[in-house]
Amino acid sequence: MVDSLYELSINSQISSLVFSILVTIFLYPVLKNYIAIWGIGLFTYTLFRLYTIYIFKSDSQKYSLLTWYRLFAITSLLTATILSLLGTVYIHYLNEFYQLFVIAVLVASASVSTTSLSSDFRIAIAYISIILIPLIVSIAVVQITSHYILCLLLILLFTAHISMIFNSYRKSEKIKKLFQEVRQQTKYNENLLQDNKQFIADMVHQIRTPLSVIMTNSSLIEMKTNEQVSSYITQINSAINMLSNSYEDLSYIITNDTIEYRAKKINLSDFLHERINFFEVIADANAKIISTDIANDLHITMNDTELERLIDNNLSNAIKHSHDKSVIKIILEKIHSQIILQFISEGESIKEISKLFDKNYTESNSAKRSLGLGLNMVKIICEKNDIYYNANSENNLNTFTYIFKA
Repeated sequence: MVDSLYELSINSQISSLVFSILVTIFLYPVLKNYIAIWGIGLFTYTLFRLYTIYIFKSDSQKYSLLTWYRLFAITSLLTATILSLLGTVYIHYLNEFYQLFVIAVLVASASVSTTSLSSDFRIAIAYISIILIPLIVSIAVVQITSHYILCLLLILLFTAHISMIFNSYRKSEKIKKLFQEVRQQTKYNENLLQDNKQFIADMVHQIRTPLSVIMTNSSLIEMKTNEQVSSYITQINSAINMLSNSYEDLSYIITNDTIEYRAKKINLSDFLHERINFFEVIADANAKIISTDIANDLHITMNDTELERLIDNNLSNAIKHSHDKSVIKIILEKIHSQIILQFISEGESIKEISKLFDKNYTESNSAKRSLGLGLNMVKIICEKNDIYYNANSENNLNTFTYIFKA
């Protein structure tokens, strides 16, 4: 706004120099030295304003923006005060012909300000008010032909200028708002693009590992007898299950905003056993043991795809981040009207519990690279289905707790 005020005022100040000379020459036959002093004062003051504009454009860091703004406001209103002298003092010493001339030049000056001061409606309104309101009062008291009509016309002109200033202000505010929205949307799109690039890079990493396992063990199988291939087959099955789990995660992330996942009654006990059986191969291949304590026939109402993502991500994380040859405990129990599901594993303590469910947050950039999307997906699913979720880490024991309503 400050830049715009100074930039727009350059032409108006140059015009003011010419204006002061022409008005002085035109009124000199009547007002003599009085108008000469006024003209010299306005001319000199206008040169000072041009000098401040030059300083601002060449060294705007000399003062703060607030100081530059205040300087512009004060100098502008002083200019309006000097101009208003024509309508408050000198007009009373003129005949009707010169009075009409003064009215015309002051109206022109007020009109110019609606453009040059349009960047700040407060200064523009104050500027026009200083010029036109005293002029209207003066015309009301001087004996000029049809002075009441002139007063009415000037009042209408003043109202029109104020309306124009407010309309210009509202339009500029809309433009600023639109510009801000465009900037925010652009920033959001840039962040989204960056997130997508990172997601693709991490997903490629996630898929590359099991693919490498499959390819390596396939080659080894060709070199071994039937009695020697069982461990390689386990590795291959583990890798296939890891790929399947990554694919299901990706599928849910892509479709959860467009597909309605409807809830239905599910036997959580049986469902949990099925998912554990699926991950047994992965756990075995990673030298981990899954221990269960699952109560029978516990039912919940929830979409099976979302429940699968919740369970699978917790099992996958437990296997991925637990110590070698450690035991992963899965507990499902009912206490009063609540069904409690817990995943307990031994591993490195979680550093930032409060950030664990945030999008793209990962504990480390170690070899066990994570997408940073799994637990955020779990969080979204829990909040959607009114499931309480919590993580706790003490003495290298990490516990993830989920509480369902029975």
